[in-house]
Amino acid sequence: MKKKLLLFILSVLFISAFALNFYNPLGPSLLPAAGLYIEPIEGLETKFWRSLDEAQTLVIKEQADFIVLPVAFGVQLMNRDVNYKLAGVSLWKTFSLISSKDVKSIEDLEGKTIYTIQGPGQTADLVLKILKEERNLDVNIHYITNGADIIQLLASGKADYAVLPEPFASLAEVKTQGNVKVVMDIEQLYSQLTNLQPIIPITGLFVRGDIEHNEAKKVIDAYSNSANLFFNNYNNEAIEYVVETMGGKMPKPVMQKAAERSIIKYDVDKETINSFLEVIKNYGIIDKIPENLYY
Repeated sequence: MKKKLLLFILSVLFISAFALNFYNPLGPSLLPAAGLYIEPIEGLETKFWRSLDEAQTLVIKEQADFIVLPVAFGVQLMNRDVNYKLAGVSLWKTFSLISSKDVKSIEDLEGKTIYTIQGPGQTADLVLKILKEERNLDVNIHYITNGADIIQLLASGKADYAVLPEPFASLAEVKTQGNVKVVMDIEQLYSQLTNLQPIIPITGLFVRGDIEHNEAKKVIDAYSNSANLFFNNYNNEAIEYVVETMGGKMPKPVMQKAAERSIIKYDVDKETINSFLEVIKNYGIIDKIPENLYY
């Protein structure tokens, strides 16, 4: 009896000391984390979140130890006094303006309706709002709940312009047999409008603030290695894992092109991140920049 009790106590201690969880969106932003999910470190349970509402609940209730979020969305949650810090950013480029029409300059968008995915702090929405204000363009932004529906509108000719992240931009080219194509790099447009670098901190890793530092560092280092080493050295395996995890919804050639068009690199480029946050604060996307932002 005493032996069983001792084993039980030891098992509880082991779990409390080592059982941590890691949440990533179920989708293309899984590419930087693929190595961590394929070969998870001991004591780390890898999970997925499937909607921003679910992610918000995980953060507000502090149920996630480590969670990958859109940077603007995560920072705004931090402004609600949740106990999380930004460890670093892994996705810096993934959005494109796609169209069945010729677009040679920003001015060609005057009077046009541009479709994009609805979501708080969504990168495309931010850049389009800056475009309207800075260039005084009459652009109608139309929000749709998901990228697949926007692709259907483009394929049927009911929409001519959209700003989509990868892999939806590449999928749109395939679904429309090349009738719709990438006509503008959104990160380059952001650079033109803000005079900042043509990269945007899109998704980042947030860490619950009370995680023991050495344990947190192990996970952060593993995520960094996944994005910077595994993704580059085992690119095909990373892509295959994401395709399989998404249930084949994205064909492998589409995901390959999406990966090529994205900038995937784990980094803590505070200057670039802070400049971006200053821009989105000025446009009301976030209320403020948290004082203790970084892990």
